[in-house]
Amino acid sequence: MNTLQVIALFSLPGLILFLEKKSKIISFFGTVVWCYFVGIVFGNLFPSIINKQVINQIVEGSVLLAVPLLLFSLDIKSWLANTRSVITSFIISLVSICLATFCVTFFFRDVQSEAWKIGGMLVGVYSGGTVNMSAIGKALGINNELFLLVNAADIFVSSFYMIFVLTIAKKVLAPYFPEYQFLNTDDNSQKENNLNVKDVIKSFLLALSVAGISVGLSLLMTGKMSAPIILLSCTTLGVVFSFSPKIQQLKSSFVTGEYFIYIFCLGLGAMCDFNSLAQNATQVVLYVSIVLALAIGLHFFGAKIFKIDIDTALITNVASVFGPAFVAPVAKSMNNKEVIVSGLTCGLMGYAIGNYLGLAMAQLIKISF
Repeated sequence: MNTLQVIALFSLPGLILFLEKKSKIISFFGTVVWCYFVGIVFGNLFPSIINKQVINQIVEGSVLLAVPLLLFSLDIKSWLANTRSVITSFIISLVSICLATFCVTFFFRDVQSEAWKIGGMLVGVYSGGTVNMSAIGKALGINNELFLLVNAADIFVSSFYMIFVLTIAKKVLAPYFPEYQFLNTDDNSQKENNLNVKDVIKSFLLALSVAGISVGLSLLMTGKMSAPIILLSCTTLGVVFSFSPKIQQLKSSFVTGEYFIYIFCLGLGAMCDFNSLAQNATQVVLYVSIVLALAIGLHFFGAKIFKIDIDTALITNVASVFGPAFVAPVAKSMNNKEVIVSGLTCGLMGYAIGNYLGLAMAQLIKISF
């Protein structure tokens, strides 16, 4: 039975990816949402056949592999050479989510005993993406049910912002910001995440080495498996390896990292007790809603002060709140393909920064309140 569960965890995301290309319903909600949904259905309909210990080991391992895999393609040198407005806008977005989380958690500290952990996860997900939320949640030891609730609340709340961005955001906000200055060049530098078997194997083995070194460092420094140390080591080594041109050119590393995130989502959903999940839903949804709304408001307020153009302000905020996957659709909705590379790079930088920022903010909130 355990073998079947392992096979299912590794194969079902692939099936969902295949169906995503065939079905508009599946493609509309995305692979991450469907992996959570399938996991929740199986976990709650057939709890007696689910071995949570085995699944939890796979879930934890998938995060450790996903973090460096997603970071290998990071190009920090190019990002630092980017226009000042892009970097400034991205920094404003990061500062905004930190301020919003800190302020909102003050009012929820007595309602949610683990509000500081939720705050750290929200800083991670809104500065990087789901992989940061997953890694931070595991590092802080948040229970699976609460993690899934926070993630579900994030998907629910942020979907409204995404609809706004894809439809009327630019028209509504444009009168208050400078116009984007087009360079009139054809931007062909967007990286393609092609699936190459050799690259997949190389990327996987390298990520496995990073995870192994991180575990070794934790044992050497503390004598035990310390989740925060392992996570930060994986993040740091992933960034360090990204400076190697050969590693950076492993085009399949990002796709492979995303697949391990899908495995994580599927496994976590399977371990979720839906009855326990529903008890705290209202509080968590309200918490997440206020944090995101305040963070977005602060970002555009800061962008206005620093005179950031509307396209750059939108794409950098989308890159931090949603990650790289949503950059291209938003750029298309704005009819501006020039911002795609800036958005993708900011999204990847968010992956690198999110773990440090989320863990730091969680500890700051904990000692402050």
